[in-house]
Amino acid sequence: MRRRTGFTLIELLVVIAIIAVLVGLLLPAVQKVREAAARMSCSNNLHQIALANMNYESTYQRFPVGCYVPYAQDGRHDCQDLTFPFGPNWAVYLLPYIEQGNVYNSVNVGAYPGTTLPPGFFSSPSIGTGLPPTSAPFTSFDRTWRGLRGAKIKTYLCPSDPNNQTPYDDEASTDPTYPYDTPPEAVWARGNYAATSGFTDNDHTSNGGNATGNNPYDGSAGDGVVPGNPANPAVSKGPLFFLSGSGSNGTKISDITDGTSNTCAFTEIRAGYNQLDPRGTWAIGYPGCSIVNAGRSYNPTPNNTLDSPDGQTYGDEMQNCYKFWFYGLGALDYGCFPAVPGNPTAGEGQDQQNSAMARSAHTGGVNAAFADGSVHFISNSIDNFTWCILQSKNDGYVLQTNSY
Repeated sequence: MRRRTGFTLIELLVVIAIIAVLVGLLLPAVQKVREAAARMSCSNNLHQIALANMNYESTYQRFPVGCYVPYAQDGRHDCQDLTFPFGPNWAVYLLPYIEQGNVYNSVNVGAYPGTTLPPGFFSSPSIGTGLPPTSAPFTSFDRTWRGLRGAKIKTYLCPSDPNNQTPYDDEASTDPTYPYDTPPEAVWARGNYAATSGFTDNDHTSNGGNATGNNPYDGSAGDGVVPGNPANPAVSKGPLFFLSGSGSNGTKISDITDGTSNTCAFTEIRAGYNQLDPRGTWAIGYPGCSIVNAGRSYNPTPNNTLDSPDGQTYGDEMQNCYKFWFYGLGALDYGCFPAVPGNPTAGEGQDQQNSAMARSAHTGGVNAAFADGSVHFISNSIDNFTWCILQSKNDGYVLQTNSY
């Protein structure tokens, strides 16, 4: 009698089915391990950035500024406008401290601004406001530092973000009608980390202003009530990083009266939804690009998915959101507004880079580095008030144990 040496078709199918089941069981575990490794790598990046910030402080006795903007002032919309000659940001200044000195030295960062503002610039509306970026004195600013904008910096990239290899490149915009909503330079490399700048619109905290009179938690109960305090006092927004008119007035350790272990310094940001979305651009020192400062009811906590059919209500307040907006971006963790452009003949668009929330590709929350160098994982379920006071260096409130 001949011995059978092969498998029957049924046996082969059974083996294949068993293998398929095992793969199906193992695949989620493999994906979880891969994401855990990516999240750990991301946490390490933030730790390196926080250490670089501490080393910078040891050298200069202050933190780097959020962004050097000589015309920065509360209420000035042009100081957060992408089309104007904004200067280097915190991520540029920290390059030598994350072993990227060659990139830093490839341009003359110190050449900015290369000019001075004319007398009366801030006091005269005819000089200081309403001018387009193509007019004096803005045309005389030295922008050569932007030559490093295309450099890919590994330390500034989270391995979990699938969009951070597509640069911000608004020259690809198909809408030539609105030239006021993009920088003149093309191809800006992505980044996934942002410095904190309080929790109100960016111009209000210019030069380190506490912006107690601005929403949220301004004492009026119009947008936020301090929990457990019937008096509902106005809360200091106390930014660690801010728009700076001098470039040399960064936060000092002594300014952080809440304590460095109680103050969030850096967190995550998502790279743009597509090439027209400026969010997650490491060399631009504006909200959504490399700054987070949101906390109002329409953008209250990390990774919120708020959205609105008209694109005028929820998410990050972005200058050029209308170029890529569609209803459903919020559900994808890319909520933003406005969804309609402004009037370019008025000298500026409808909006600017006003505010943006921390966002990540991780499940359940965002990594955050505190001012003392420690790194924590902030849950998406954190309450709004706790999230806000984490961003302030001098609000005076005591964080509850395990509150985030």
